Amino acid sequence: MKKIIRFFPVISAIAILLILNSCKVEDMKPAPQPTEDEKPVLSDSTGNNDEIEDNTKDQEVVNIGNGSGQIVIKNTSDKNYHIKQGTYWNITIENASNISVTGAGKVNILSGDINIRDVNELTVSGITIEECSQTAINIFGDANNLTLKDLIFKNINNYVISFNKNVKYDGSPESFSENIRLLNIQADNISTLFVSAGSIQDDGFRGLIKGFELSGSSIKNSPHLSNGLYLNLVEDYKIFDNTIDNVNSQNNIHNGIFHLIGNGKIFANKATNHQGNLVRAWLFSISKLNALVEIYDNVVYNSSRYGAFELQVTPYIESVKAFKPADAKIYNNTIGRMNTAEPKYFEGRVLDLYNTHGTLEIYNNLYFDMRDSDLINNMSGSTKITKNTNNKYIKKATDAVYDLNDFKSKILGIGAK
Repeated sequence: MKKIIRFFPVISAIAILLILNSCKVEDMKPAPQPTEDEKPVLSDSTGNNDEIEDNTKDQEVVNIGNGSGQIVIKNTSDKNYHIKQGTYWNITIENASNISVTGAGKVNILSGDINIRDVNELTVSGITIEECSQTAINIFGDANNLTLKDLIFKNINNYVISFNKNVKYDGSPESFSENIRLLNIQADNISTLFVSAGSIQDDGFRGLIKGFELSGSSIKNSPHLSNGLYLNLVEDYKIFDNTIDNVNSQNNIHNGIFHLIGNGKIFANKATNHQGNLVRAWLFSISKLNALVEIYDNVVYNSSRYGAFELQVTPYIESVKAFKPADAKIYNNTIGRMNTAEPKYFEGRVLDLYNTHGTLEIYNNLYFDMRDSDLINNMSGSTKITKNTNNKYIKKATDAVYDLNDFKSKILGIGAK
């Protein structure tokens, strides 16, 4: 039986965000406001804070914060801010360039948030945000070369990170964002980790991010995760070396842990004990002709609903004048035990394939412990499969991989490396 598909009309970023949030907790309380004893610690380019030597960057090092309350960093550049150990309710960073802000693993934000606006070359690191019912990190205005790393998120009922720029792309630097990186993120009991605005429309593209990376990160124990990433318009994404475990246990809508609209690479990720496709790639070319989506060296095991990957161009995307096809390659992945829940509306495959209007190569994939040996749920009449070789089905897991932890393939050259 064919898989039931629910298409998201990509008419506007606002519509998609509303759809995404449909399964989230609706407790949207504002962050607690400061008491008289928690006045904001404000810093700007003329700050008189003590300086300490920093051997890693040619930047002035500024100590900031009093251990509680709010921190505001505005109108500044070329500084390395060290936040004093403690628990805060808000950090605001605005109009800043070439700065870093670190909590060195000793700073918590409890039931509060971080707001970022109009930044370039900003790194935020070493902070834990927990017990949050609103979006944990809001990014407004221009943001380029932004790195969020070594952050911990716990018990976030709403979006963890929301990226809101949604201007029309005309090729100028002001019309897109670039180099947004999430590194070594640890997320436990969260909803969507990162969502961006954006859309493809008849007159072009809006909300474009060029260069997005999620790497070295983990998402676990998140029964209402829904989409771990929802990137509405991204060119050249790189999603790699991430682990996903025990997510969407109380979710039964069609989602993708990595829902990616545009093109890029997804590799060396491991997803276990989950619901939803690991990847839903809605693919097309943006500023480059014949863009490519590559999915390789991933391990996907034990899903309650849906197969490992989806490739699709929705009818709406296909209909807009700005649409240009992209191609895809899916290779050297290890897939096992897909779509175990009952009742079963369709079979779990390595790939759910819909119309892409491009070409597909699928090869060297290892899959095992499925209901049958079929590789693809093929609902496409427009995708040209130019290579379909060396995809190996083995019924028993013990004959396919050495164990169900590392998932090392027993078949030379086949499966994830």
